[in-house]
Amino acid sequence: MVAGSADVMGGGGMIDGELGQGAWMDFDGARAARAALVAALDVVVAAPSERFQRIVRIARELFNVPFSYVNVLDDTLLHTLTQNVPNEPTSGPIEWSFCQLTIEQAEPTIVPDTLLDPRTAELPGVSHRGIRFYAGVPLTMPGGIRIGSLCLIDTEPREFTLQDEAALMDLGRWAEVVLAHGLQQDRLLEVVAALTPQPLDAAGYRITGLSVPYGDLSGDVYDWTADETGITVSLADIMGKEQPAALLAAGLRAALRQHDRLEPVDAVAAMEPRICEDLLRASAFGTLFHGRLDRANGRVEYVDAGHGLVLHLRASGGGGVLRSHDLPIGLRPPESGPRRGSSVVLEPGDALILTSDGALDLGDGTIDTLADLGETLRRASSIEAFLETVRLRAAERAEDDVTVVVLARADSPMNSA
Repeated sequence: MVAGSADVMGGGGMIDGELGQGAWMDFDGARAARAALVAALDVVVAAPSERFQRIVRIARELFNVPFSYVNVLDDTLLHTLTQNVPNEPTSGPIEWSFCQLTIEQAEPTIVPDTLLDPRTAELPGVSHRGIRFYAGVPLTMPGGIRIGSLCLIDTEPREFTLQDEAALMDLGRWAEVVLAHGLQQDRLLEVVAALTPQPLDAAGYRITGLSVPYGDLSGDVYDWTADETGITVSLADIMGKEQPAALLAAGLRAALRQHDRLEPVDAVAAMEPRICEDLLRASAFGTLFHGRLDRANGRVEYVDAGHGLVLHLRASGGGGVLRSHDLPIGLRPPESGPRRGSSVVLEPGDALILTSDGALDLGDGTIDTLADLGETLRRASSIEAFLETVRLRAAERAEDDVTVVVLARADSPMNSA
């Protein structure tokens, strides 16, 4: 094999990319959040940057390897931001990449001899392209999301010491700083806005909401989906503000969407273990209300993970707060077993008002603020007018992200457009 030949090696970054059909083990929620961040970075379609080329040049010289790459991954493709030989392909399926192994863990992935490692021995990149050594370090952005790798490739097996690993990690941190400088705030805001659900009218029910971030981005996330039998609604509040919390919130939203037809207890049980891993790595936690409405009878089955900020506003008068008796996501020990489900019935004219804790700033800071919001909704000419009042109050008073969602059943003035 001739090291450095674009024809033999399958082209530049796809040395890392054309290694065969490895098992893609990434979690769908984390993958969606990663794709959103990669889009916001706006580096995939840009011309090769000297900032990245300098890093891989130093890596090749420092480790005496023929190839080094900076890669990022969206939801389906690996994109190489650097080239080692002319006319190398710059993207390819994630499933063909060594990088799929690298982003599965926070530590470097080292394969001293690809023929002797069961993860790689049968890959076409080893058997047909002569790759015998791989070392990669994940590139992690604020919020703990791993979006790519800095990697080394050689055509000969080689040892890799702890000192080598430390040096590779240092170069990886450098690449992370360069990537972070490429964040385009306007683009990131566009991506976040695209994840916001549109108001929904479905068989006698209306659901709509808003989020007012304290800064540019919110750690709150709300979402809903509908099918022929029900409506699934979620509101989560990741502790923290701005970009790190927003990225973690997007991952949680995407994870729940994968299970939106399951009963809430089952949906949370399916997504919680992996989301907890992300939160733990980021030293974060989040509260969550996740419910599913049966449109036939108005019953809402729900899980409340430390949230406790949902008001059941009754058309007959008054209202009650659905309090939480469970710990937030990321703080509950795994051995605690399944979460406990609860239920509430929306009679004609009833509504649920879901809020984040930032909404308490709209009143006196106590739980009585929810009752005040309920009365404001009763007096409003429409749900949209109510939400506009919330928006104005949040701009004036709030010192945290404010999110409010209204799920209303028909046959009430509250449900008028």
